[in-house]
Amino acid sequence: RPVMPGEIIDYFMSHSWHDDPIIKFLKLQELAEEFFAKHGRHPTFWLDKVCIDQNNIGDSLKVLPVNVMACAKVLVLYGKSYTTRLWCAWELFVLFSFSRPENVLQRVELVTTTTDQDMLDAFRSFDVNSARCFDPNDEMRLRRVIEVAGEDTVNGKLRTVAELIK
Repeated sequence: RPVMPGEIIDYFMSHSWHDDPIIKFLKLQELAEEFFAKHGRHPTFWLDKVCIDQNNIGDSLKVLPVNVMACAKVLVLYGKSYTTRLWCAWELFVLFSFSRPENVLQRVELVTTTTDQDMLDAFRSFDVNSARCFDPNDEMRLRRVIEVAGEDTVNGKLRTVAELIK
């Protein structure tokens, strides 16, 4: 549904297009039902495929912080390939970079399509050098920015996501 005047987007959806779409859909359906039961309305989502110009993805890098921070939460729809996708890592790093440290983990909602242990292990051992983009041009652009931020900084921030996994 469209966002109403004065309303903010509930979830920036961070996910890998390489993970099982049926399982992701079922998990999103569960989340939406729980949200509706709690808030009396359906949630709103920012989804890259429909919210950015797919013919000009390079420009999305410039405005990604605005898109991430405009949403109440970042929904990590974790699947087996999530931590191997550079865009996924970048989306989370943006949240960590533009949020107060004491608030950042409260703005992340984790939904796994695997097991909590798989997700925990993947975030604990996250290495940005193992993450890739489908498009080598996107990867080159992201790696230039990551180089400025520092690979150790990116790795450290993403590894803290493991703190959310119980």
